[in-house]
Amino acid sequence: MMTLQSLDTDLLLLINRGMVNSAFDVLMPGLSLQGYLLIIPFILAMLVRGAVQRDVQGKSFLASAIWAVLLACLAAYLAGIVEDAVKVAVARERPCRTIGSIRLILPCPGSYSMPSGHAISSFAFALPLFHLSRGYVVMWGRFYPLALAALIAFSRLYLGVHYPTDVLAGALMGTAIGLALSYGYRLIATEESHRA
Repeated sequence: MMTLQSLDTDLLLLINRGMVNSAFDVLMPGLSLQGYLLIIPFILAMLVRGAVQRDVQGKSFLASAIWAVLLACLAAYLAGIVEDAVKVAVARERPCRTIGSIRLILPCPGSYSMPSGHAISSFAFALPLFHLSRGYVVMWGRFYPLALAALIAFSRLYLGVHYPTDVLAGALMGTAIGLALSYGYRLIATEESHRA
């Protein structure tokens, strides 16, 4: 009978060993180690767009854009705290320590596996940028942070340092953190605008 662990392992090996190619061998370590830098052009474009674009009352979206960046940073910080707590509580060994046939390009990290830190922090950071840029960034542009977060999370599977459920759990936790802060900000901003 197939268990969740065996399904997790089979899916990981399908990605880690079945998708091997020279382009991914360069791209995935780069995404994993420094992929977060690829968000900088989006943030700069979002701030410029926020300063230029006007709402129906003639106000710019710059304050909203700045808050989106600040909340994204706060979300990533909170994600790190949640990640550390859950990793210690679950204490799941990484696949690169338990699966002998895993293909490693980078050294196996010494920390626990569940949840993926890259996934939780990437999605926590991405959600405020996606959610709070509505109104002044076009829809396809708003998906860029989410797509980048997904690629960074996927890179951890290709590199064999997390199980798929580690990445899924991290993505869901990061999404929840990012959305909670975004909705909290929207609620406060709406109340402030009603008072004004």
